[in-house]
Amino acid sequence: MPRTCILICTFERPQLLHKLLAALVDQVRGQACTVIVVDNGTSSSEDIVLAFRASMNIVYDRLSARGLVSARNRALTLGIARKPEFLVFIDDDEVPEALWLANLIARLEETGADFACGPVIPDYAAPPPRWAKQGEFFNASADSFRTSNLILRASCIPSVESQWFRPEFNFSGGEDDEFLSRLAAGGAVHVEATTAVVRETIPQSRMRRRYIWRRGLRDGVAIAQIARLRNTSHAGFMAKVLWRACAKLGYGLNHLFWSPGTSWRLQSAIADFACAFGIITRALGVKFAFYGRVEAATRR
Repeated sequence: MPRTCILICTFERPQLLHKLLAALVDQVRGQACTVIVVDNGTSSSEDIVLAFRASMNIVYDRLSARGLVSARNRALTLGIARKPEFLVFIDDDEVPEALWLANLIARLEETGADFACGPVIPDYAAPPPRWAKQGEFFNASADSFRTSNLILRASCIPSVESQWFRPEFNFSGGEDDEFLSRLAAGGAVHVEATTAVVRETIPQSRMRRRYIWRRGLRDGVAIAQIARLRNTSHAGFMAKVLWRACAKLGYGLNHLFWSPGTSWRLQSAIADFACAFGIITRALGVKFAFYGRVEAATRR
């Protein structure tokens, strides 16, 4: 039985998946570790995965169901079935730095914590605009709840699958924040693994205002959906989302006021306004799909 299972969900990124798996070879050498790849893209990445069979204990699973939550819960099912001590998530567009896996495990061992997140720093595929670096738009700190760089004790995972990643977030994202926040609220201890660093590939297509708007919109949709789950009364839910939307609008106006002197503030204003728009429209019943199928917005 492996001590650690590394869980990778992949969707239409064969070249980046190959780059990640190549980087994992040194990470898992000498470790009791199994790498599990769940692929729910439209074309198979099995040939890429199986090319690494001689270098690591690796499992490939082809999943027909679309969406982030479908893939993450399938990866958890396959990982837990192997009865590991630790479960590790990393995205298919990331590459770990040296000693990443060892540092993640050491952090839980030295603290006794239940889960830890590490920082994500950008690896730009093209020279980035100045605003991207100044505003640190593509950095994620170790205190954020996300599956892009995450280790969990298998013992802290709920025994019932319905308490894993929630299907409401399957195509919108935000499932990792909701799940990990729920674990922490239930008593799971979280720490930061600041020395376990991964680099995320940032294509040129993300270094545009359209992407900044889309990401802000996605964040707003996730905020509204989490608020809906946590507030049993409609009045409480509406009060929460209106407060969050107003706060985002205020941040956006502040950034817009100072934007003539600082280029990154205009992008921040765009993200904040998009987030406020996502919160309100999702609260009014509009559903968005950002992952696993053609992006759409439909009435509930």
